[in-house]
Amino acid sequence: MKKRSFDYKALIGEGNPLLRYPELKEAAIDEFAVKRYDDASLNDILKKAGMSKGSFYHHFGDKFGLYLAMMDIIAQKKLSFFYPLMNENLDTSDFFGTLKAIMKATTEFMLHDERLHHLSNRLMEENDAFRNRMYSFFAFDYYQSFNQWVYHAVQSGQVDSRYPPDFVVKLIEVMFANIHKLVSSGDPEHLLETATQVIDVIQDGISRKH
Repeated sequence: MKKRSFDYKALIGEGNPLLRYPELKEAAIDEFAVKRYDDASLNDILKKAGMSKGSFYHHFGDKFGLYLAMMDIIAQKKLSFFYPLMNENLDTSDFFGTLKAIMKATTEFMLHDERLHHLSNRLMEENDAFRNRMYSFFAFDYYQSFNQWVYHAVQSGQVDSRYPPDFVVKLIEVMFANIHKLVSSGDPEHLLETATQVIDVIQDGISRKH
């Protein structure tokens, strides 16, 4: 029997079925926040959520559909933190000043929901093909916009041309993803202060020297 096609786009937005199944959402976040996509067990998720496979496949299609539905929830959360900053008010003339604003928004998102922050970072560990497939479902490509912004900073001389743009992108991604490892407490002021210090270190290392 030919496998029926599934409309993954139906998982995006207000119709996201994961919003109607809080137990499944919690079980999925718990599993995917600590494991890569291929290593995560759908059986364990469904068992913890108390959901039948028949019902799951009807609403989500497969494990990718579940992951996509989760990333849609994360995207909506991030919209109120730093997507508008990247999409509308990106200052190309002050790379490091804007980078501090993005880092501040990132730490605020982490303080709001640490599990979703870790899950978002987990996506960056997946291979390019998987990430590109995931991003293709969203109208605003944050990572593409971010990459173009970094390239502009290199081309405009704000970042030392000795450092390849791809390296700068990866460096910033790693620092953003691991900011929580640099603080010993969950104090918001301490976290924001550390985030600013991280950008100062990056700026001192890669900015163009006069």
